[in-house]
Amino acid sequence: MIPKISVIVPVYNTPCEDLKKCIESIINQTLKEIEIILVNDGSTNGNLEILKEYARKDKRIVLIDQQNQGVSASRNAGINIAKGQYIGFVDSDDWIEDNYYELLYASAIKENADIA
Repeated sequence: MIPKISVIVPVYNTPCEDLKKCIESIINQTLKEIEIILVNDGSTNGNLEILKEYARKDKRIVLIDQQNQGVSASRNAGINIAKGQYIGFVDSDDWIEDNYYELLYASAIKENADIA
């Protein structure tokens, strides 16, 4: 299956509860045909263990573990492996509504848009 959207999440020392809420909000999207790329950017606070746990639970998750290079390098690392028709970004201390990507994808397809 080619994912409709690749969602890239750069992670660096995010408070653990915020990180879990972020990942859960992506996993629970009504649009299921997504790839979730979690990029650990050298976190030192236990984020990597949380990311590994989610990657074991959900086969849509791809985990990248790299030395700290900053948010732009993390996003680029995700872009380099993304397989989705579209690419989306979520910050690791944010969360999204359950239908966020379904609405964006439907709008992009309806309008034949390159970006939404």
